[in-house]
Amino acid sequence: MRGSRSIWFVLYLAFLIVSFKVFQLCLFPDSKVVTWARSQYWQQILATSSRGIIADRNDVTLALSVPKWSLFVDPAFWEASQLPVLSRYLPKGVTDKLKRPLEGRFIWLVRKLSLSEGEKVLSLKLKGIYGIKEMERSYPFGRHMAHLLGFVDIDEKGLAGVEKQWDVFIYTPPEIKTLVRDAAGNLFEMASTLSAEEAVLPKSKVTLTIDWRLQYIVDNALQNGATENGAEWAAAVCMNPITGEVLAMSSYPSYDPENRSTFAGERLRNNVIGRVYEPGSVLKPIMMGIAMENGYVTSGSIFRCGGSIRIADHTIREVGGRAHGTEDIYKIIINSCNVGMAQIGMMMPVNFTYNALRSWGFGVPTGIELPGEEDGLLPLPSQWWGVVPANIALGQGIAITPIQLAQAFSAIANGGVLVRPYLTKAVFDGNGEEVYYGQRREVARVLSPQTAKMMRNALRRAVVEGTGKRADVEAVKVAGKTGTAQVAHRGQYLKDVHVASFAGFWPYDNPNYVLVIVLGNPREKGYMAGAIAAPIFKSIVEEMISTGLELNN
Repeated sequence: MRGSRSIWFVLYLAFLIVSFKVFQLCLFPDSKVVTWARSQYWQQILATSSRGIIADRNDVTLALSVPKWSLFVDPAFWEASQLPVLSRYLPKGVTDKLKRPLEGRFIWLVRKLSLSEGEKVLSLKLKGIYGIKEMERSYPFGRHMAHLLGFVDIDEKGLAGVEKQWDVFIYTPPEIKTLVRDAAGNLFEMASTLSAEEAVLPKSKVTLTIDWRLQYIVDNALQNGATENGAEWAAAVCMNPITGEVLAMSSYPSYDPENRSTFAGERLRNNVIGRVYEPGSVLKPIMMGIAMENGYVTSGSIFRCGGSIRIADHTIREVGGRAHGTEDIYKIIINSCNVGMAQIGMMMPVNFTYNALRSWGFGVPTGIELPGEEDGLLPLPSQWWGVVPANIALGQGIAITPIQLAQAFSAIANGGVLVRPYLTKAVFDGNGEEVYYGQRREVARVLSPQTAKMMRNALRRAVVEGTGKRADVEAVKVAGKTGTAQVAHRGQYLKDVHVASFAGFWPYDNPNYVLVIVLGNPREKGYMAGAIAAPIFKSIVEEMISTGLELNN
């Protein structure tokens, strides 16, 4: 009994001694312990992870994430005497921040250096300079896919193009890294919210309808053609008229999605979906189709062109004042006759024409899966007074986008059905589950097969006999129409500012492709569409055929 009491007394005494020591350390800590504790430092850092892959219709990668080094400084260990050495490896703007007083324990120095550049800096083993690996978006095709794919911000969030459209599925939240430094300033990664596989290989993916080979051909031709003709802007889009699949899309001027110094003003605009302009004569076959389909003209209708016509208080003239004489509906398209089309425009009731153009997709977005699509401009019928119906029949007084024009010409090419252009074949989320599947979607039947065939024949003759001769190709029969329009500013047409375009398809009797070329304000080689837009169309078709690509889609 007495022995057990002694044991409990000893245990109680030991407890008192330990409690006193703990109390003493809390109130009067050892200076060495304090120094050691303060030298230990942990930091949680958000490091960008991989986004989902974007691929073309053939599963060729168009956008992916690659590892980069991001450097930061811990002011507690940084020594200013190291600055001259560091400055030899990093830009002046980066190292300048180290000349100022530094606060805290974590300051970003530079983000997303190449692996080789980062390794060079880290190999110096400078005190207070550390690195972590982040992922950065890479675009193997550079400017050739710029407006189509878009770009991301420094934190890998989509800001434009496909990257923005499907960001909710292909964006991966940042990896949270927990870092610890010891008393000597050495850095250790203790934990991460993502496994190495998750950080590098996300399961999300976007597959596009684009063919990278055709995209390369179209973009090169457009960029070179726009430059040679001194155009302010340009656009090109190629689509399958049967399915609505967009096969290529290009905009000028372009930019480098991996170089933010090229992100300037108009360079970021995707002119295919975001540029609104008056189309000019390229709208004539559509207006003719509307008139024929609804019985306002027939294949036997005859019109007289004397070189000009007076409507209300305006005079509509032919280019160069040329009188075409007696013309049927085919000759009006072949000659791109303003007088004949003006007469047809005035035949049709205003409300009817307005609704017909709406049914063809003008004045409304196509719904293509890209942010920033414009509606175009189709004035309300109440604004169609005087010469306006005639002007609209000529493609003036109405504003469209290149993608709307491609959609409309697809209806002529495929037998009369307006199909929605689409760009995305499939989207897979982070679990690898398919969340979106692109497919053909009919919007409306706008022409009977018979009327569509007549328009195809007229457009074939426009290439062989008319204004589109420079678009003709020996290896395949193409059809199409030129369009040269003035540009309006504050209610007045500018004398020396024009838009030149060519819209066509091939093979003309059973088309597989529709291609639209538009040049805005060309200044080097004239402005007539037949002379500058048609040759670009021809060069693209010929290169497709020469490479065998035309046979593979």
